[in-house]
Amino acid sequence: MYKNIYERLFEESSLGFVHNKMIFDEQHRAIDFIILNVNQAYLDQMNATREQLVGKRVSLFSSETNTHLGNWIQSYEKVFTTDETVEFIQYSSLLRKTYFVKAFKISDDEFVASIDLYDSYKQTYESAKMEQNLILNAIAEGIIVVSNDYLITHINSSANHILGHDNDLSLLGKDIFEVLFQDAQEIKRTQFKAAMGKLPMYNRVTQLRKSDGTWLDVSLSILPKSGRNSEIGFVISFQDISQLQGLKRDLQQSEHTKQILVDHLPGMIYRCKMDENWTMTYISEGIKTLTGYDVNEVIDNNIIAFNDIIHPNYRDSLQDAWKEIIDKGSTFEKEYMIITKEGKNKWVYEQGKPIYDEAGQVIALEGIIIDLNKRRERDLEIEHMIYHDQLTGLKNRLYFDETLTSLDDEQAYPFGVLIANIDNMKMINDNFGRMAGDQVILDFASILRAYEKKNFIVARTGGDEFSIILKNTPSLETYEVMLEIQDKAKTFTYDGPNGLHYQMTVSCGYETKLDHESSIKDIIRSAEDFMHRRKLIAHSRSNRDSLSSIKATMVANSQETQDHMERMGEIALKVGVKLGLKQSTMDDLYLLAMLHDIGKIGVPFHIINKPGPLTDDEWEVMKKHPLIGYQIAVSSADLKPIAEGILNHHERYDGKGYPNQVKGRDIPLIARIVSIIDAYDAITQDRPYRPKKSHEAAIEEIKKHAGTQFDPDIVDIFVKVFE
Repeated sequence: MYKNIYERLFEESSLGFVHNKMIFDEQHRAIDFIILNVNQAYLDQMNATREQLVGKRVSLFSSETNTHLGNWIQSYEKVFTTDETVEFIQYSSLLRKTYFVKAFKISDDEFVASIDLYDSYKQTYESAKMEQNLILNAIAEGIIVVSNDYLITHINSSANHILGHDNDLSLLGKDIFEVLFQDAQEIKRTQFKAAMGKLPMYNRVTQLRKSDGTWLDVSLSILPKSGRNSEIGFVISFQDISQLQGLKRDLQQSEHTKQILVDHLPGMIYRCKMDENWTMTYISEGIKTLTGYDVNEVIDNNIIAFNDIIHPNYRDSLQDAWKEIIDKGSTFEKEYMIITKEGKNKWVYEQGKPIYDEAGQVIALEGIIIDLNKRRERDLEIEHMIYHDQLTGLKNRLYFDETLTSLDDEQAYPFGVLIANIDNMKMINDNFGRMAGDQVILDFASILRAYEKKNFIVARTGGDEFSIILKNTPSLETYEVMLEIQDKAKTFTYDGPNGLHYQMTVSCGYETKLDHESSIKDIIRSAEDFMHRRKLIAHSRSNRDSLSSIKATMVANSQETQDHMERMGEIALKVGVKLGLKQSTMDDLYLLAMLHDIGKIGVPFHIINKPGPLTDDEWEVMKKHPLIGYQIAVSSADLKPIAEGILNHHERYDGKGYPNQVKGRDIPLIARIVSIIDAYDAITQDRPYRPKKSHEAAIEEIKKHAGTQFDPDIVDIFVKVFE
């Protein structure tokens, strides 16, 4: 079980990974979880150490940390309602970070999650900042923002115009009393400080000095900045009441501009009560697009309360988050899920603040809720394009390589790498057409897609090449999967123009990574070499290379048959798997099993096919075929690796074989294996000079000669292959 977990985790990834165990109450509701393991990226993103998190229950953390992590429980709980990977966006109020989370269940109470920083907050903030500036400059009223030490930090266009200043930046950094009152500034400063006790809202009609020294009648309001740790002291707004009709027109235009901005927001603006239903007292028309409900259905809970629109998994956490915001006097920010009128889930982002009365009591909540679904869908589409093959929909080379690296980094052994190559794709494209070639690829992809359900990674890694990562799979099982895939491919046939017919065949190779010693490159190279060797040996009609010619010559000039060579090869692979041979050795064993008697090409036909016993002279000629085969093999780049095996396949374990009387383990391993398989096949098949014997008789005969003719250890393994 843990191996399956570590296959998904990798320490060097920029993604944070965490393995958790969920704790449920008697009603099977998630109430707590234990952090079992994390990677370094997770620790970095959470600003924590391994000792602080691993092995700890969330409920046992400090109250502040517990609140932060406890808010994740509801998000994680839905992992146990599906076998698919669950995705959500989670904001951490403790860390002031937004995370994109993927999680999947690995048992009834354990799950794995990956987290990454998400930039939605930053984007929303920047967008809100631009909208704020646009709104301020569109408003007819003069707006001036002043610091705690009475310096101007922001002034809108209307304020500059009303006061008669042309340069928008000329007043920034100046003392507000000097700008608004000039020679009367000290008196006004004293009056203002005395009036500060009347805040939170200061309203009155007064006069301000314009840039030309004249006085201007205005309606002025002063609002202090709520919250702590802010450089902003208060905001001053004023209207020129000397031209009332013009002011009315400006106000109407200002309201129209603000309404346009509100109507075009990708969401809704609201004002609601701080109660269990979030009773809405004002909602913009954007609620229709966001939720599917009309304003009159939600306002004052006429048909449905907004709390019922919020997904059940987030209702309690939102209540808790708002209570914390009110206690701290800060701004509310959170991403959560709602349920639309059509019953669909939708992700939204909310930013809001509490509104206080003069006594400091909360009288309402105001804010904006924005639709996040389109961006999330776009992100998922981009991710799919990055990691999937366009034609087949399978994973691509990038995903395959990254998965291999992660498994190796986590040392999640054993895992197999199987490479499959569709034979004769060039012939298909040339004779049947590219569309037919694509269909062959799609048909083979449909075969491999079934293995994704077994938790294997299936990828198209080339034009006609596919690769599979078999996680937590021993070598023998990988070999059996390879044979199964080859057999399934043969069930697809195609008829083309001019009577052309094609049966799909694939050449496969595999290797199993058992430890950290061998590199991923070596594993892939070994699997590819095995695949190319199988393709070289393949006897399809289109394969007319030199090796096929050699096999044809062997069949024509000796007692060898195609069936005999194939039987030898398949049995040899089974024995090799039982022995745990490396893939490179398996390749050589397979070739030797099929071509060990290649030297018989050089033995006269009448000796090879003589029905009776050979004379002494004829036997001496026959015993030369290992040396002849050796000379043929060393001159061929494809057969050179098995030359020593060909030379020694008739040597005996007791040293009484031929041609060089080599004994014991001095005989190459693959030759010792093939000598047993060759003897078994000879006993169980008809020969010109004797009839075949049963399998049981052949096994007893081989056991009888263990330690003399055959390596006794290999005999034991050979017998187990047939058990």
